[in-house]
Amino acid sequence: MPFPVAAAAIMAGASLLGNQLNSAAQQEAKEEGRAYLRGAQSQANSAYSNIINGIGSYYDKRGSLGNASDAETYRQLIAGYSPDEYAYMPGKFNAEDYGVGSRQDYVNPYYQQIIDDTAAQVQHSAAGAGIGRGSGAAQAIATEVAQKNNDLWKEANQEYKDERDFAYNQYSDYIKNMQNALAQRQNAMNTKLTLQGNLANDYYSVMDAQQSDKLKALQDQIATNSTYSTAMAGLY
Repeated sequence: MPFPVAAAAIMAGASLLGNQLNSAAQQEAKEEGRAYLRGAQSQANSAYSNIINGIGSYYDKRGSLGNASDAETYRQLIAGYSPDEYAYMPGKFNAEDYGVGSRQDYVNPYYQQIIDDTAAQVQHSAAGAGIGRGSGAAQAIATEVAQKNNDLWKEANQEYKDERDFAYNQYSDYIKNMQNALAQRQNAMNTKLTLQGNLANDYYSVMDAQQSDKLKALQDQIATNSTYSTAMAGLY
């Protein structure tokens, strides 16, 4: 083989070997790079796992004023709350329920005797005046008896009215007392609802905050893994 041809062949072979060596070195370097990135990614994932666990531990120790049971209790209280329970609806006033009888019960028990005595007194006065038993005497007796009858019935009506008014005042006081008692019960229930609601809201606020922190850490982990994946893809 002439020297120039042999030299060219040797140089060509040396160049091919060099290219092969360079290619092998590059592949080895890329593999080392990928291995490094995989290791770094694994460490990053482990760190994020620790962060997420740490978030859970933090909130477990921090706790909240309320818990899941408080939230359920609040839900049940709201579901069972009925404003109608605190509105007193009194029945129709009945005076007899308070021992108030009819008007007849208040008529003077000596009514007839008083009427008779009135008639006799007028008759006696008429006789003394010389009127006797004529029409004048009869008219005088009738007029006086009618007036006395009217007076007795007025007295009976007034007594009946007084008793009825007294009974109605008792009835009204009873209604007011019942309404006040129900109002106090409603205020107590509203206070209980407010306090229970505060416990439930605190519980949900802490739960929401914990979930938000964990979600943020997971989003950061996903973004980091995406960065590593992109970097490794460039080494192929």
